[in-house]
Amino acid sequence: MKRPTLARLSVVLSLAALPVVGCSADPPAMKKNPFAPLPECQGPMLSFGKGEQGMVIADLRIAAAGQGFDLDEDGSVDNKLGALSSLANGELEDTFKLRHDVVIPMEFVGLKGTGDSECAKFALYLGQFNQDRDGDGKDTTWEADENGADGDCNDQDKDVRPGRAEDMTNRVDDDCDGKADNPGKRKPPTDAMDLDGDGVTLAEGDCDDRMMSPMVPTGMDLQPLAKLRHPAVPGKGIKAAVERCDGIDYDCDGVPDNGPGCDPFGDANVRLPIQKVSLDAGKPRLAFNNGAVKGGKLQSGPSLFRVAVPVSKDFTLELELSGTRIAGSLKERNGRLYLDDAQLGGVLQAISLARLDKINLKGFLTPPQSLFDALWASSALSTILMLKRDAEDRVLPDMDVDGDGLETFWASDPAKTPALVDTCRDGDGTIIKNGDASQPNDDPMKRCVFAKDEKGNYRFVDGISAALRFKAVPARIGDLVDSTIGK
Repeated sequence: MKRPTLARLSVVLSLAALPVVGCSADPPAMKKNPFAPLPECQGPMLSFGKGEQGMVIADLRIAAAGQGFDLDEDGSVDNKLGALSSLANGELEDTFKLRHDVVIPMEFVGLKGTGDSECAKFALYLGQFNQDRDGDGKDTTWEADENGADGDCNDQDKDVRPGRAEDMTNRVDDDCDGKADNPGKRKPPTDAMDLDGDGVTLAEGDCDDRMMSPMVPTGMDLQPLAKLRHPAVPGKGIKAAVERCDGIDYDCDGVPDNGPGCDPFGDANVRLPIQKVSLDAGKPRLAFNNGAVKGGKLQSGPSLFRVAVPVSKDFTLELELSGTRIAGSLKERNGRLYLDDAQLGGVLQAISLARLDKINLKGFLTPPQSLFDALWASSALSTILMLKRDAEDRVLPDMDVDGDGLETFWASDPAKTPALVDTCRDGDGTIIKNGDASQPNDDPMKRCVFAKDEKGNYRFVDGISAALRFKAVPARIGDLVDSTIGK
């Protein structure tokens, strides 16, 4: 049975400027807002496909407590989310290292190798690795189960896919368990013939032993597809076939595109298609336009990081990180640039946490509770994150984004199961309750956290500090493709 994953996400990324708030009108006591985005630096234009250097994020995890940025510039690192790193990082590692569900390419301009640059800009895109080329409803996302692979092992043939009944006469692996014409899942057949002439029989694990098969180019000539697909046979000195990165399983392990030359996070410098949702009118939706490199160190931000994640046709996650910063070490090898020991940090806003209402986090969060409710209406999760409380024993955010004091949220009936936040107090003292029709609100249930001020801005933008750690390796930016949600 599949575990819930971060898989099959289409990510829409955009930047927006935050207004500078919390500034005194009486000089010289002007107070800097550490979360206000910096203006764009003067340098080359950043446009899709025109970058000087491509990379792809190859490792992503929640930074541990004590790692991250000093977001509010008070002299200490801010990363309350770090307390959850041990719970979430195993899933993130599987997403990147095993399934390649989420692929995030980067494109840079203004870099001078690892030398200093006063203006280095870069964009982040949603790439596409797992695909459904043949339209059979199964993409190449792979996850182990008791029957072998759970992804399409031939994404060029709509008649081959997991769940299909094995045809015992066609000498092809129809159900993607890595075996052809076999009587049961993962059980090899006894057929000792070698019809395609590759030196491997069905009994030895050949997953494609057709006498006639499509001809495909291999360097200077054409070869039958069947002859290119077989496992290793040590007794005969036969090496496993090499994966060709076309959605077909060549080494007969049931998994396509899992060779080193197809790894988007290896040294192959793979050309990665980019999903169209990454762009707005031809320009990157998520662009960091104020970076600089000094002493081999890249720094950029703060910016506002917005992410809308359609998990299904009925549910889209919407997240916002205020004061977002990225920093890392630029390294060069064989003429290609890497980004090592990098961090992304910011404030996960209360309104974003309230939108996370379709997640079941056992012991902490039960729908219709949102992550917002789990933090402020009950104590278990807030205790793990070591959030402070006010004089009324109400849990507080740790980041005051708009500079008017920390906001407060609570449930008037905390004994209710599940407890839901129904009262919000802004930093300026304004109290708003759920269902208050006098407040501008874009939420049909009139939740107080979605209330807006007289200028139309969300009131409740304070939140929880968070930091991610990542590495980025060389990659090439590919063509635009339509977003595909995996099956």
